[in-house]
Amino acid sequence: MNVNEIIKGPILTEKSYQLMSAGVYSFKVSPKTNRSETKKAVEYIFNVKVDKVNIFTVPKKEKNLGKSKGFTSRYKRALVKLKPGYTINLFGDESPEVDNKDSQTNDEITTKIAEKRAELDAKNKEIAEKLAKKQGKTVSEQAQSNELNQDSVKTDSEIIESENQEKGESN
Repeated sequence: MNVNEIIKGPILTEKSYQLMSAGVYSFKVSPKTNRSETKKAVEYIFNVKVDKVNIFTVPKKEKNLGKSKGFTSRYKRALVKLKPGYTINLFGDESPEVDNKDSQTNDEITTKIAEKRAELDAKNKEIAEKLAKKQGKTVSEQAQSNELNQDSVKTDSEIIESENQEKGESN
């Protein structure tokens, strides 16, 4: 059997992630393969040394989808234990990088936050200048008109209270 036909793909579940930390990787393999072929295929494809291979067939399971009933396909699973010092990177370059929170001090984090705030303030200032320019006002006049508009806006509770007072006066 061809090496590329033996291993169908990795099985990535919560349990398999826990086993990966112990050096055990799970793969979906061809139903016609055996332990020795699986061992040779993993060693050839991933360039590692295999310590032990366990293979078992996962039986089909009954599944219901609405009124129709059916079964999932059965498949063969291989649990491959690597020799100490070897690992398999199943994710390639797409794996997310783990941030070490201990490596960044609080000072670095606060400086990053301050830089972001300064950038946001600069953008807000540019936007205010553009709005003032469109309306033909200076920035200070625009800020004053914004404050007046905010003072004249009523909250929901104020609107409800005024409606209740009007109803009380009409009765």
